[in-house]
Amino acid sequence: MATAVATGGADPTWRHDRLWDDGKAEFAAYEATWRRYEQLYTGRVLLVLVKEPWAPDLGVKADRPRPDGFDVLKLNHVRDIPTGIYTYHQMASIHFRRDDGTLVKLVASSTEACGIATARLASGALDTHSYFDGEGDRRTTVPATALPEDALPALLRDYVRGDPPESLQVLPLLLAGRFGTLQPEWFKVRKGKELSHTVPAGTFKAIDIVLQKSEKTRTYTFEAAAPHRLLRFRTQDGTEYRLSKVERLAYWTLHTPGDESWWPPHLLDRTNRATTPPREANP
Repeated sequence: MATAVATGGADPTWRHDRLWDDGKAEFAAYEATWRRYEQLYTGRVLLVLVKEPWAPDLGVKADRPRPDGFDVLKLNHVRDIPTGIYTYHQMASIHFRRDDGTLVKLVASSTEACGIATARLASGALDTHSYFDGEGDRRTTVPATALPEDALPALLRDYVRGDPPESLQVLPLLLAGRFGTLQPEWFKVRKGKELSHTVPAGTFKAIDIVLQKSEKTRTYTFEAAAPHRLLRFRTQDGTEYRLSKVERLAYWTLHTPGDESWWPPHLLDRTNRATTPPREANP
């Protein structure tokens, strides 16, 4: 069973733009604030969005386009946050069809000094593995209508120029590595008016798409112009991403010493700064 973007009045034009055929990726770096242990920590987030050919029989990227394959857009959602003397390294890699936005595969992991948690979602089956008590090896079924929160920085772009549905069913963030609750939740959706918005990367015409369920909110601020890059993300608990730099890059070629200078200096070696005094806690 595949997961697809809820229709509403979706406008998928951005997915079909020839921009994605240039052999490069949208490489976007964010300064990030993340709530953990009842306090806020600073770090960085990387969102990488790129077109790839897909091998459906193997469920992986194809070396080259195949007659039985199709194009996907891959979003790599990477989050690195230092907490005291150890760092959380979290990532989700999401593949969805370029033509209709259907989710094909999602894998996620969260690693830190205490252990590893992983998740894999494909064909409606979600497999999770965790070292946390009560969150060990499990398989659950995800409704076809549910969108993974990890993928929303890409999938919600369908509604920047389109009309969103009144509500969306959202699967909790898998890259966070906590699998106590794996049931999707319904969020009300509200779309704001086009306004100017300033982030470290500059000032842009932007549109907010807000998801809300009781006290929970997820606010995604997208650039109004295609391909609707994510400018800012924030939640009610103080977690926030702010775009610091974005460029189209063949980033897989930038792996020699010195190429790290692409990063803004304040994100290259970002240190931990808790906004409230730390207290002893188990991870």
